[in-house]
Amino acid sequence: MQLVLPRHLRARREKIFGPAPSHRLDGNAKARLWATANAYNSANRQPRQHQGPLTWASLRVLRALLWRFHGADGGGRCFPSYERIAQAAKCHRDSVCVAIAALEDAGLLTWVNRLTKIRRRERDLFDHWRSEWTVHRTSNGYRFVDPLERDPGRRGYKSENPARPQNQEKKTEGARLDGARVIPSGGTIGPLEQTEPSAFALQREHAAGDRALAGRRRVDFHA
Repeated sequence: MQLVLPRHLRARREKIFGPAPSHRLDGNAKARLWATANAYNSANRQPRQHQGPLTWASLRVLRALLWRFHGADGGGRCFPSYERIAQAAKCHRDSVCVAIAALEDAGLLTWVNRLTKIRRRERDLFDHWRSEWTVHRTSNGYRFVDPLERDPGRRGYKSENPARPQNQEKKTEGARLDGARVIPSGGTIGPLEQTEPSAFALQREHAAGDRALAGRRRVDFHA
């Protein structure tokens, strides 16, 4: 629901103090996220778009977050700054900001704002020293959305095109397929039918017969 609403109508982003939240991902989950990003581009590509909604810079930012920064501390956290992401993805800092927003719109990640308190001592208007606490935003804590977590009932990916061979119904009228044999509905497995020999088998038989004939000719010649 949050992805459907405009940004100014969405709930305010969560702000936390302390370390970034931990969310572990294995190599298969990262590969699923990368495949989902490419599938999202293919499904939503508009005319005159080179890649799709996710540009080359957005894909480089996603690759850097997944395989460069995620889990770098050993605890499944991902909290790099915009400057470090831009250096790893080889793009501008402003491109990182746009790319992260596009990745959130695609449903690939989300983040929380990390805050910290800093105590400062300064003079007031009467030239008296006083202490003041200020809140600063350090970096974002990113959390990736695994496609299997978003859709728990799905355990594999296949094309949604019903014309594809792997999606066609593999049944015949009143029968079901079991390997190379057709089993009638409610019947038993009968003996395998005799099939015609293939062309390769016939060629091997002819070659064996020619070798045997040549051997007999050599024996008759020496005799």
